[in-house]
Amino acid sequence: MSRSFVHLWLKKEKEMRQEILEHIKELEATKDIKILLAAESGSRAWGFPSPDSDYDVRIIYMHRPNWYLSITDKKDNMDYFIGKELDINGWDIRKVLRLLRKSNASTFEWNQSPIIYQSVGGFQEELMSFSKQFFQAKHALNHYKGIARNSYESLVDKENIKLKKLFYVLRPLLAAMWVVEKETVPPMDIFNLFEVVKEEKIITTIKELIALKETVNEDYMHRLDNDLDGFILAGFAKIEQTEHLADSVILDATPLDNYFRNLLELR
Repeated sequence: MSRSFVHLWLKKEKEMRQEILEHIKELEATKDIKILLAAESGSRAWGFPSPDSDYDVRIIYMHRPNWYLSITDKKDNMDYFIGKELDINGWDIRKVLRLLRKSNASTFEWNQSPIIYQSVGGFQEELMSFSKQFFQAKHALNHYKGIARNSYESLVDKENIKLKKLFYVLRPLLAAMWVVEKETVPPMDIFNLFEVVKEEKIITTIKELIALKETVNEDYMHRLDNDLDGFILAGFAKIEQTEHLADSVILDATPLDNYFRNLLELR
């Protein structure tokens, strides 16, 4: 990248961060909520943004205690769109904890984001502790395998595909490989997932594609390299070998109930 390009990119990042923080404050005031975590998701947090990548902000928030004391179910998610570049949405803390109990991958990922806009002290550490406690490998594997498989099958013409879509295959595939090999919560950032890739040539190829993606818009078309395609197909074969993974079960919710009640007392 040229020095002038980097300067403009940094300037835009600073301006967008300030805008996002202002929207977060506005949401807290107008919705009477407390945002426990606001983090970047999508390609910026995954490690392979394009110059025109959107800002995908995910929030975890909580209402005042009386909001939860009702016999009726209330909306527990929020969508907030600003123009073409900024998308803010998220879930109420009770929904998050319910999903975490089921080993929902999104709750693990948001908490690991390398780009944090707002976080209540100690919240990320506590959520990560619960993520490890309630992680179930087979459930996580099915999540990532499904995304990777669907994305790969959408690549109809491998001679002319969107580079963006190729990464929608690679990252979840690497995450699925991580789950099969390590049976732990996979990292969010693609660079940390390289640990499960044994072929240095493949790592180099992916890094080159990441560097390319940083310089081209999201509609850029690319040819799928034969070696990389072979790696992808071998990866799918590998993640089918799951006999060693325990079946998913519903774990006791008591620790999450207690944590939720403690949060409400602080509110």
